[in-house]
This record gives sequence, structure tokens and C-alpha cells, in this order.
Amino acid sequence: MSWPLPPTTRRLVGWLFLIAGFLLLLGVGLQLGVVYYEYERLGPDVLSSGRIVISLTMLVAAVMMLRYGWRERRGNDTVD
Repeated sequence: MSWPLPPTTRRLVGWLFLIAGFLLLLGVGLQLGVVYYEYERLGPDVLSSGRIVISLTMLVAAVMMLRYGWRERRGNDTVD
């Protein structure tokens, strides 16, 4: 694939990253809501550190996807 991408392809890639980031953010939010509901209902013994770490890692990945998609959509340089 040639670099840099043509403007239409960059916009399409930006939209795909925005959609994927939003859906991942929505999924992580729902998952954290379920974890909070279990915590309220069953107490602190239900929480596992691995589950929380994975959820927070996915939250960071979602924000990074949104950031990359937004920058790609606007035509800014995405190389940091």
C-alpha cells in the first residue's frame, strides 16, 4: 500500500476508526455497568483485578481509536 494514503481513503479509514472506537467505548461502558451492578449486589468479593485491568485497557484503546480516527478524518498528521 502506498504512503501517504489518498484523501478519500484517509477519510474512510478515519470514519472506520471513529465507528470502531465508539462501539468499543459503548461496549466497555456497558461492561463496567454490569461490573458495578454485580459489585452493588454481591459485594467486593466479586471484583477481580484482571477483569478491571482488561476493561481499563480496552477503554484506553477505545479513546486512542477515537483520537486516531478524528485526526485521520480531519487530515492531520497522525504520526506522533
